[in-house]
Amino acid sequence: MNPPLDQFSLLAEIVPDDRRALGEFLVPREIDAGSVLFRTTEEAEELFFVTGGSLAIRSEGQTVAELGAGEALGALCLVSVGRRECDAVAIEPTSVLCLSRESYLRLRADLPALALQLEEAILRSFASLVRNILVDARVPSGSVS
Repeated sequence: MNPPLDQFSLLAEIVPDDRRALGEFLVPREIDAGSVLFRTTEEAEELFFVTGGSLAIRSEGQTVAELGAGEALGALCLVSVGRRECDAVAIEPTSVLCLSRESYLRLRADLPALALQLEEAILRSFASLVRNILVDARVPSGSVS
């Protein structure tokens, strides 16, 4: 398998040969429009790379984000066991590549340096997200005259 992993910012700092090696641990999956990729409270056990189509990320029935090709979701499940905090539903026919926790553990055993690079990329991405949320929280919502 040779999936197009160079389009994912999460993997930007991983060299092409290592991205190709990572591709060997990924499983392609097709999701029909309207089908659920995962639901709130399910055990989070897979990282998904969206290669085509788009997904609605929903919380309490409301769409809070839309993700398309080149975006990843669910990455934290590889570094922290827990449950999903939202639903992911295909807006249109959508293709994803899945890295299960089981495959990630195999990656760690077979290619520990690559697994560490992926884990560091996930943690950098999460830290950036937290920083952005904190910056947004500090911006005043309106000015007072």
